[in-house]
Amino acid sequence: LKTNGYRRTDLYLLFGLEAGMLGLIGGALGAGAATGVSYLVRNLVQQTFGLNIPFLLDPTTILGGVLIGLLTSLIFGLLPIVQAANIRPLNVIRELPEGNRTGSIALTIGMLIILSVLFCALAIFILNNDVTLGLISVYGTFIFLGLLSLFFGLVVFIISILPVPERFSAGYLALVITATVLSGLLCLILPAFGALLLIVSLMGFVIVLLPRTWKATTKMALRNIGRQRARTTTTMLALFVGIFTIGLILVLGQDLRDTVNNAISKSLDFNVIALMSSANGDKLQSQLSTIPGLKASRHTQIASAAPVAIDGKPIQTLLPKSGSPGSGTLGREGALQFLRGVEGYDVGNNQLPDPSKLPIRAGGRSLTANDAGTNNILAPSLLATLGPLHLKLNDTITLVSVDGKTIKTLTIVGFYNTSGFNTDNFEPLIGSADLAKSLSPAGLGQSAFYMKLDTALVSKGVEKIGNIVPDAFVLNLANITNIIDQILNDVLLTLTTIASLSLLAGVIIIANAVALAMLERRRELGILKSVGYTSGSILSEVLIENGVIGGTGALLAMLLVTLATTVLAQYVFKIPLNVAWEIALALIVGSAILAMLTSILVAWTAVRVRPLEVLRYE
Repeated sequence: LKTNGYRRTDLYLLFGLEAGMLGLIGGALGAGAATGVSYLVRNLVQQTFGLNIPFLLDPTTILGGVLIGLLTSLIFGLLPIVQAANIRPLNVIRELPEGNRTGSIALTIGMLIILSVLFCALAIFILNNDVTLGLISVYGTFIFLGLLSLFFGLVVFIISILPVPERFSAGYLALVITATVLSGLLCLILPAFGALLLIVSLMGFVIVLLPRTWKATTKMALRNIGRQRARTTTTMLALFVGIFTIGLILVLGQDLRDTVNNAISKSLDFNVIALMSSANGDKLQSQLSTIPGLKASRHTQIASAAPVAIDGKPIQTLLPKSGSPGSGTLGREGALQFLRGVEGYDVGNNQLPDPSKLPIRAGGRSLTANDAGTNNILAPSLLATLGPLHLKLNDTITLVSVDGKTIKTLTIVGFYNTSGFNTDNFEPLIGSADLAKSLSPAGLGQSAFYMKLDTALVSKGVEKIGNIVPDAFVLNLANITNIIDQILNDVLLTLTTIASLSLLAGVIIIANAVALAMLERRRELGILKSVGYTSGSILSEVLIENGVIGGTGALLAMLLVTLATTVLAQYVFKIPLNVAWEIALALIVGSAILAMLTSILVAWTAVRVRPLEVLRYE
């Protein structure tokens, strides 16, 4: 083009328009896809959490996405466009290397500085004009990716020089045995990764015994990995980012789900709670032995009531007129919530609160058989530690029944603490069964049954309770785990779907790299086929090459996931987190297979080229 009279500005415009059109089309497609995905996510969130979320299309946001696609492509294309436009025609015609002239190096450095400034401007625009965050994001990402690229470049170099010997030698055996021992030791710490590396190490023994053609194919595949080291590093890095994101989401999701389920199972002493009238409660009590799978139960009386005074002072004067719970205070509604009713234990028959589940705060005491027929109660410890009441031992609470006919003054003899998913009491104030009955309107007494049923027989047990007392309200706490699992699964599915977009970008980069490699090796492929190589043997070389790239990138990604989960477990969540070997193996092997399938689709036609056509063209 330059020999035909094109100037640099013409080439800038030509290549810039090409890059701009690609970015514009990509931005439009991306904005359309993002709109569709957001609609699906919105529907998923609505169904999961029962929310009503309006779906609105903001033209500014959508056009902003298209603009970001355009600007990103122009910024990325700026450096290669300038470098291409400055190439010397004579070097191209004579097929001479351009060389690293001082002017070329200075131009590259200057362009990189300009690119960083443009990326900062774009990041600041995306981050709502936050200059500091924009600078940190761009330059922090550059530094992080630069360090990763150096590391991956070293990994690529090591892989490209791995030996494929014709026969065993002392040095080779020492290398393979050392790798096998180290992999075996790693199995004790990280079983999934140690097993993979152990398999790779053992392949060192197997590969020497393979047929010569197989060894030649493997050796050529390994050497080809190092031919375009920068391109291979970029491909591996793209896969690394995608697998790391997906792996971290899956690992954290599974660990948090298991932690929540374990906490629930340990905290719930009862998995079924049934509420009914006192008359029906006596009926159910007499037929408890007929409920299938029943392991333990407790029958208490409950009474809703309203607080009217504390130590004889009207409660309205002690509570703020408004206010929500906050630091150091329960607020008006919170305080009233902890005074709303009484749960009565049959303390006269030694049915007492479990001290392991309702530990008493220092200084107070629990209920005893002597509290039968009295107005002594236990109160939640939050009423003592938080405002606005700051209750103390021996303080009195005056309650009125829901029909307004009964007034009782209760004395606090202890404060109890609760933790986790507490199901040991339905009402906040704990007293005797006689006290609860006295606060219940005539004929409207309520009973509560707390039952521990065999997990496999919960459904049958709940059905039996419904047959005995049709009007009972039965709460199956065993469903809590299922509900939480469903919510977490939906959230994980959404996050994984979004994170998969980065993996899709890695697949596209693999396809592009394979296509470029096939184009650059066209003459080489023709020569190989002319000396006896088949299309299958050349394709197997491509498969090995890209399978190693995909598997290595995923392996390093999951190693970083393991490190990240360890740090998060120790310093953020304060709970044990582990990387399941099933997830690690699935992602590593899946990444290798995905890379191989992509390379097959791209290289299938290229490896079937006729040697004569290539050699004539050359």
